[in-house]
Amino acid sequence: MRFLAGAVGLVLLACGLAVWPRPAVAEAELPAALYPVGMTQVEYVDPADGRRLDYMLIYPAAPEPGATPVKLFMATDLHLYPDAPFAADGLKHPLVIFSHGAGGNGAGYAWFGEYLAARGYVVAMVYHYRANTYDSSALYVRNRLWQRPRDISLDITHLLEDKVWGPRIDPNQIGVAGHSQGGFTSLWIGGAEVNPDIYEAFQRKWKENIVLPEYLREEMRIDAGPTRGLRDDRIKAAFAMAPGDIQGFGMDEEGLRKMAIPAYLIVGAADTATPPEENAAFAAKYIPHAKLDILPGDVGHEIFGNECDELGRDNYPDACVDPPGVDRAKLHEHIGNAALRFFDANLNVQRQKSD
Repeated sequence: MRFLAGAVGLVLLACGLAVWPRPAVAEAELPAALYPVGMTQVEYVDPADGRRLDYMLIYPAAPEPGATPVKLFMATDLHLYPDAPFAADGLKHPLVIFSHGAGGNGAGYAWFGEYLAARGYVVAMVYHYRANTYDSSALYVRNRLWQRPRDISLDITHLLEDKVWGPRIDPNQIGVAGHSQGGFTSLWIGGAEVNPDIYEAFQRKWKENIVLPEYLREEMRIDAGPTRGLRDDRIKAAFAMAPGDIQGFGMDEEGLRKMAIPAYLIVGAADTATPPEENAAFAAKYIPHAKLDILPGDVGHEIFGNECDELGRDNYPDACVDPPGVDRAKLHEHIGNAALRFFDANLNVQRQKSD
């Protein structure tokens, strides 16, 4: 994904989250009515190597009367209440972890988190270490791609072990979603494997790229070893938006056949960054339990990001301005509904019937 697609989000530095009473565990259906939606920024340290990791958490909430939704940088039509108390429904909720595109960030897709959270999901929008809008290095964006699925596994563990969040999450109802390189990541952690020879050729191309600073190239390693064993058995379903670069990163027919969980792959027909035929359609052909959804017309790669305000449209038209006839809000409704139906079915989420 191009850098500009990630620029529509803003990392929120405030993380003063109140400690709420532990909920009673109840096995019940999620309500038919929509929840208000809260958000907070969560930061922690990787106990293995001291890396600072973070994600934006979007969740069913019970905001205080008169609370005001937060305004995310260059985004519009969001309704997120910062640090609002969790909904006092006594239920355990399904979890979806979201992986952003290369050079993007979790907040750039906050609309997706809001859509699912309003319907009962807890959604963690990852900021991948040294691979996000605000802290990006070719060392991670182009060499250590395997760190992405590892980040997701660490985030799941952190959430489930957290005294505040863990009791509110059903550990048997966990899914993953992602866009572009994040879509690739969602397939990877779901069990698809990369061909080590192709992956090392990809790494070598960047290590030998003379336009990169020498100190970065010296830190790059040609090693496919860390790409193995990244499947996380806690994840039961993967929703991949415009995934790529499927073949360039090394997922061939054999590796895709090893995908262990159901996958939903969705992409715009006019996507030139991750062309459907070479990426989503290729992957869907070989993943054992896959559905392919190609959005017709002039729908491109950036449609999966937030709707942009005037500042975003003026400064980042490639990421924010869609071709004539493409309605981003309407497509977000289709994408969100597709994700909801897919995760509900494959995570065994039970819902009350609406009146």
